[in-house]
Amino acid sequence: MNIVITGASGFVGFNLSHYLAQKGHRITLIDRDDYCQRLVHSSPLHEMTFTCCDLASDRFSLPQGTDYIIHLAAMPHVDYSYHHPGEVFRNNTLSTQAILQYAANHRIPVVLASSVEVYGGEFGRVYSESDVYAPVSPYSASKVACEALAHSYAQCYNLPVKIFRLTNLYGPWQLPDRIIPRNFGRMMDGLRLDIQGSAVRDFLYIDDALKAIEQIMLHGQDRHTYNISTGQGTTMQEIGELLQSLQRSTGDVEIRDQEPTQSRGSSLVVYSGKLREELGWKPQITLEQGLEKTYRWYQEHPDWVRQFSRQYQTSRGSHEFIVDMARYVAPAI
Repeated sequence: MNIVITGASGFVGFNLSHYLAQKGHRITLIDRDDYCQRLVHSSPLHEMTFTCCDLASDRFSLPQGTDYIIHLAAMPHVDYSYHHPGEVFRNNTLSTQAILQYAANHRIPVVLASSVEVYGGEFGRVYSESDVYAPVSPYSASKVACEALAHSYAQCYNLPVKIFRLTNLYGPWQLPDRIIPRNFGRMMDGLRLDIQGSAVRDFLYIDDALKAIEQIMLHGQDRHTYNISTGQGTTMQEIGELLQSLQRSTGDVEIRDQEPTQSRGSSLVVYSGKLREELGWKPQITLEQGLEKTYRWYQEHPDWVRQFSRQYQTSRGSHEFIVDMARYVAPAI
């Protein structure tokens, strides 16, 4: 099939492009830049068409015969949205509306990426697709709006749309301004672990998420939403202990209860019941296995990781730890 992936230079988009290309699909990549230097590190992707385009503002056209659009493009960092709420909301909603309009005009089915952040997150709860929206951050509010746009295009224009909500993912090529890769970078540089917050999160290895996205694209129901998650909660302290075991060290771990912003729910654990029951998907990689695979990958790619050393060495109390702070003031490449 001919598949267009927006946000293709991002963590999920880049890995998904590889995965689907290896399955024999013809992939067209769309993103505003390759600021994080993923695409240039991967020779198979050089054979794919890459279109540099800001979907929120630029005119664009997609290849004739496109079978699916997988729309991942977004400003996805919750903490960045705290500091730049208007920019994130405008970018995410305008780019989604542009893709939906193009798809409606050309009768192309859309698979829309959303986030479990739309549930907000409270201790003691496990969320399912039927739970109501309770966004906490401007980012999660933008995802609620994007889902509403998708449903409106499905209703008004009979556009085939499927939605998936991603939990906290981790794996190769993730920027080190998220808790797991950030601390892998610190481990590689001999710094103590920096675990901040008392939150509980649902962590899923990237390869399991890619298989779920493929299953939703091929076999999911139109106008339905699917959680991609494990249903298992892990505390930040437990993450710190698991990372310590990889380091085979009992060195200092700095654990602080206070998050730098009030833009996240306290606990976000999500059940992927529809995905399991309708499509037969379930996670294959345990958290321990996934962390070991990811740490090994970071050790094998030190040059890529260390281009972000300023961010992972910076305290999360400063917004300078967020890679997007540098990306979106830099000119597009």
